[in-house]
Amino acid sequence: MIATQAGAAESRRCRRAYEAVLSQFDRLESLSALPDDRLFQRADAVSRWSVADHLSHIARSIQAMVGAIEAACEPGAEDSGGGPTFPGHAVLLTGWIPRGVGEAPEYMEPQAESSADVARQLEVARQAVERLEPRLPEIERARGRVRHFAFGALTPLQWLRVIAIHTRHHLKIIRAIQRAARSGD
Repeated sequence: MIATQAGAAESRRCRRAYEAVLSQFDRLESLSALPDDRLFQRADAVSRWSVADHLSHIARSIQAMVGAIEAACEPGAEDSGGGPTFPGHAVLLTGWIPRGVGEAPEYMEPQAESSADVARQLEVARQAVERLEPRLPEIERARGRVRHFAFGALTPLQWLRVIAIHTRHHLKIIRAIQRAARSGD
C-alpha cells in the first residue's frame, strides 16, 4: 500500500511538471506574436537580450532539455554519478533561478533573425515537449542521469521540472523588459 501511494505521488509530480511546461507555451506563443518593434525591443538595464532573444533561448533550451530527458530514459542509460549540484538542489527545491547569476552557454545563445524564426523555434519546442506525454510513466521511473552544465546530473523528472523553472525565469525577465520599455528606461 505504501509503495502504491509513493508511486501515485511520483506519477502526480511527473504529470504536474509536464502540464506546467505545456501550459507555458500559450504565453510564449502570444509573446512571439508581438509586433516586431516590441518583440525585438531591449532594455539594457534589464538584459542584453531582446524579448525575441529570450524566446529563442527558451525554445532552444527546451529542445536540448527534452533531448536530455530522452537520453536519460534510454535503456542502459547509467547514473552518470552524483546528482544535482548545490545550485541544482537549490533550484529544484525553490523552483527559482536567481537573475544574473548564471550565463547561458554559447551553444544556447539565441538565434532569431525574425518573428517567423521565433515562432518556428517555439513550435519545434512544443512538439518536442508533446512527444514526452506518452513517455511520462517511463520518465517518472527512469533513474538514468544526464549532466546539466550548472545543476549537475539530473534524472528525467528533474530535467522536466528544470524546463518549467527555466522558462518561468525567462518569462519574468521578459516582463521586466516590457515594464522598462513602457516606463522609458
